[in-house]
Amino acid sequence: MEAREIQARNIALELVKNANENAMQVVIHGKAYKPDVEYCDGSYSLLIGHYCEQLGFKPVYVDPLTGDNFSPAGPAVFLLAHSASTTYKNTGKNSADKLYCNIPNGSIVVDPWRSYVNKNCTVIHYGNTRR
Repeated sequence: MEAREIQARNIALELVKNANENAMQVVIHGKAYKPDVEYCDGSYSLLIGHYCEQLGFKPVYVDPLTGDNFSPAGPAVFLLAHSASTTYKNTGKNSADKLYCNIPNGSIVVDPWRSYVNKNCTVIHYGNTRR
């Protein structure tokens, strides 16, 4: 549990740092516990959001299953909190990653799954120690 808390705070620090440096809002893409699940109990996204708020930055969530619909007006700092392809890998469930909203050009995307590619955004493959 301690490692989970530390990692959530570290991701929040990365989001807030980029948001402050670029005058952008923080958008957490995926609020529920995991992809294709409607409840939020145990959601890692909410824990990261909690730390963002402690750092003085209230994030916006986007997740259609939780009723959090959001369409950004301009570039923002996005955390790709959900990855169905990773979550359901080797389970037999056919789940592809999908975006819950448009990610505007010029955005900063923090991707802890290290698989997102977008030439019109700055993509940070968070946690990639093999650069």
